[in-house]
Amino acid sequence: MTSFLNTKILNAFLHKDLLTVFLNDGRIIIFPCANMKWLKQATEEQQQDFSIESDGYGIWWDELDDGIALHHLLSTTVISGEQRSLVSATHSGG
Repeated sequence: MTSFLNTKILNAFLHKDLLTVFLNDGRIIIFPCANMKWLKQATEEQQQDFSIESDGYGIWWDELDDGIALHHLLSTTVISGEQRSLVSATHSGG
């Protein structure tokens, strides 16, 4: 079993409803925004206004008050509303 503990996000970009994420181990993940309704429904400006968390374990959209954790991208788990709330609570420290 492969350990992902040292895997981090180096860079990311959005283009044509696809989130492309570059990892420090050389992998590139292409993730459809359709799996993240909150992101798909955002304006293009909102979609492009994100930051990679300082620890490299997630991507956060301040204006949308939402994000996605690296482990979800690696597991290709569809992010439901309940899971999003957990991500938001983790990000805000709550």
